[in-house]
Amino acid sequence: MQGLTRIYIADISVLKDPFVFESLLKRVPEYRQKKAMSFKFEKGKKQSLGVGLLLQLACKEAGFEGADEHIAYGENGKPYLVDCPNVQFNLSHSGERVMGVISPYEVGCDVEIVKGNRGRLAERFFLPEESAWIKHFETLEAQSEAFYRLWTLKECYMKVTGRGLSLMPDMFALHVDETENISLSHDGERPEYAFREIDFHDGYRYAYCIKNDGKNAPHEVKRVDLL
Repeated sequence: MQGLTRIYIADISVLKDPFVFESLLKRVPEYRQKKAMSFKFEKGKKQSLGVGLLLQLACKEAGFEGADEHIAYGENGKPYLVDCPNVQFNLSHSGERVMGVISPYEVGCDVEIVKGNRGRLAERFFLPEESAWIKHFETLEAQSEAFYRLWTLKECYMKVTGRGLSLMPDMFALHVDETENISLSHDGERPEYAFREIDFHDGYRYAYCIKNDGKNAPHEVKRVDLL
């Protein structure tokens, strides 16, 4: 992999077609087929299949074809590749978007659909200075965008640590400065965590966080057509 971090993003609306869904379902490992079909609602089925397809593609392009067939989970539910313990990955989904990242570094990613004013949620789950940063934007649309920027960034960090929801969003602080540089404070400054955002102006926010990548490791972002 030579230090390359690969980011994959796809629109899963094509999975609304039953023929397409059934056809692509056959391509993923049996455990992913069962997981996708275990969801009660079609939305969950599509999202589960979508991330499974991204992971399959990511492993193939990184030179670890078939590694996605053997997944295990850490103490707090963070998944890892049994056959490639030195390869890290993370998956996320929201609405009709799925996201996957594969990297030689510890990594967490998140995608969220941007919808409505979330000021009350910010006051409940974010630190006061973070809520103030959101409110300093003049329009409700801009405030909503800012909220989801912080939300995805926080989710990324919670996932990269492997602690998930056991690490509450108000237990650490994120700061976005005038130059869009993102810094983390969690029991002190944590410069070993690098945050990156992706904005396709498609009504979603995408972000990922990598630990100890030297800040200069190469990254590649790919929008995937599932067909």
